[in-house]
Amino acid sequence: MKKQLQKISLFMVMLVVSTSLYSQWNNSQYFDGADTTYYNSIFIFKDTTANNIWQIGSPDKNIFDSAATRPNAIVTDTTSNYPASNTSSFYFNMAPYQYYGVMAVQWMQKLDMEKHHSGGIVEFSIDYGATWQNVFNNPYVYNFFGYDEANVDTLSTGEYAFSGTDSTWKDIWLCYNMSWLSGTVDSVKVRYTFKSDSIATGKDGWMIDNMNTHVTMAHPIKEVTTTDYFNVYPNPAKNIINIQLKAVDEFHIIEHMELVNTQGRIVGQWKNVPTKYWIETSKYPDGIYYLKIKTNLRSKTIPITIQK
Repeated sequence: MKKQLQKISLFMVMLVVSTSLYSQWNNSQYFDGADTTYYNSIFIFKDTTANNIWQIGSPDKNIFDSAATRPNAIVTDTTSNYPASNTSSFYFNMAPYQYYGVMAVQWMQKLDMEKHHSGGIVEFSIDYGATWQNVFNNPYVYNFFGYDEANVDTLSTGEYAFSGTDSTWKDIWLCYNMSWLSGTVDSVKVRYTFKSDSIATGKDGWMIDNMNTHVTMAHPIKEVTTTDYFNVYPNPAKNIINIQLKAVDEFHIIEHMELVNTQGRIVGQWKNVPTKYWIETSKYPDGIYYLKIKTNLRSKTIPITIQK
């Protein structure tokens, strides 16, 4: 009897621990009320400006006629077209709970905006909202996919954003290297900003549903694989140098990286960056360089040719 009680107690401890870990790694927001526990929820914070048009409810518009999971979604107004000269945002917080793997932010979306003039901007902040970085073409973003490239544009105001019309639900994935997050910050803010120009066009705007954050060990898209720990390509490099280290089941981060020319002068250096990263080469003259990479596990110097 005593052994049985011990087994039951051990099972209950394991259940509590596994549930706690699951709740830390898997959070969601389907906008349909209390459909998750408090510890498994993504909490949405809208900006407090009077003209914020983000609403949670049942959509009833031309293209936005239903949520991905009914009844509710978050929409740039559930019944009216978006107005001119509007900027509306919401954000949520996530925390890196693990020292390796990939943190995935996942959501469903539809778009109906005037191409180039109105758009949906996705950004993240690692300094509690003091500064924000656009997720498009960002070397600190591990992967960003699931959308149609035709629906990405530079707005007239200069931001890179979702734009145009896509009436099909798209499953969007925004991924970060967990070692970099856990070794750099204790909280990340992800912000969604809708922005329109001065002309009303009678379009629906931006609709988002089924938001999730979770840690994954196996990434869902095909990636460059290598048996070598260091993978730097292409070489010669024309526009960018990709750095991708072999995935390992432990904490690893690029602690320091230098790009050195043949005269021994450091022309670029980076600290505490993800193990999947890229360097833009446009500002460096053609020639031979040496990329010195130091992680918390290994170090290597790799000759690189830049040839534009």
